[in-house]
Amino acid sequence: MQEGHTRLNSRQSPVLEASLRSLFLIDLTWVEQILLTSYSSRRRRRPHPPLAMLRALIYQRLRQIPSWRQLAQTIRSDRSLAGLLGFQRSPSHYSFSDFTRRIGEEAFNEIFYAFVERLRMLMPDLGRIVAVDSTQVDAYSRLPREGFRRTDPDAAFGFSRKVLRKRFWTYGYKLHVACDAKHDIPLSFKIAPANQSDMTMLHDQLKLLVSHGNKPQVLTADAGHDSKLNIFRCIKCGIKPVIALNPRRSRKKQGRAADSLLPIKRGSTEWNEYYSMRSAIERVFARLKEELGLKDLKLRTIPRVSVHFTVCLITMLMIALASFSIGRPDLYLSLEPWRY
Repeated sequence: MQEGHTRLNSRQSPVLEASLRSLFLIDLTWVEQILLTSYSSRRRRRPHPPLAMLRALIYQRLRQIPSWRQLAQTIRSDRSLAGLLGFQRSPSHYSFSDFTRRIGEEAFNEIFYAFVERLRMLMPDLGRIVAVDSTQVDAYSRLPREGFRRTDPDAAFGFSRKVLRKRFWTYGYKLHVACDAKHDIPLSFKIAPANQSDMTMLHDQLKLLVSHGNKPQVLTADAGHDSKLNIFRCIKCGIKPVIALNPRRSRKKQGRAADSLLPIKRGSTEWNEYYSMRSAIERVFARLKEELGLKDLKLRTIPRVSVHFTVCLITMLMIALASFSIGRPDLYLSLEPWRY
């Protein structure tokens, strides 16, 4: 919190202390340095400040503005908002398309993991207990039909749910996320077509977790991730797997022969306690979908879809970082106080 600022007492509304202005006044010089690597010094026309563009995309997620066109109109009609975000002139909706293409998937990913690293400095136990799962998002595309060109070549049909023995399918993508099961903070993610199974994607999640400095002691996941190979991979990485048994992949309904190798006995009190922490990933997905507009996908192909998903995740992490920066760590899971 800035020097000389009077701290509000506990009876006052957190909205007065955690606001949009507080969110966008935190120091993001390190983010700007990542963004500037995608810009050339030879550009004839001066571009919009890259940090202002990123702030605008975060503002869009917070206010759940469905399109870049509407976002540009909102900024154009509110000079105080434009100044808060850091614009000297109002951007057009084409500016956001150009910005996201210029920055690209890799730079957005780098920003995400940089946020995670800074939060780890504030939360020493971040990443010790990890929950893994995926959620499906409908593609911004018409369903493929014979004789018509597919408008999104990367999207695919994936099983969604089963109701009264009737199977429902989704045409789109899966966002695979590993989050801290204690703090509800996303640690790594992977985007794939909706037909990629959770079981096969767990290996990629493990590699991402370890390669970005996470040292999980326990990993919990539902039966969709269950396989003997995944259990052995976790143990090899020094991680205790707490993965629900999938009866379709085991002859025994209550366990398998290899369960004797499990560091935590299946069905024990300790096992049940860790497995109950898997609900953290469901809370993360609920916040992403209901409060940050993850479902408002208006882009096609995995590199472009990745931008939308990553900005949603970055927004969640930025709120957590801002909560610590203003001395209100109790607000890091609250989105409403930061919207206005």
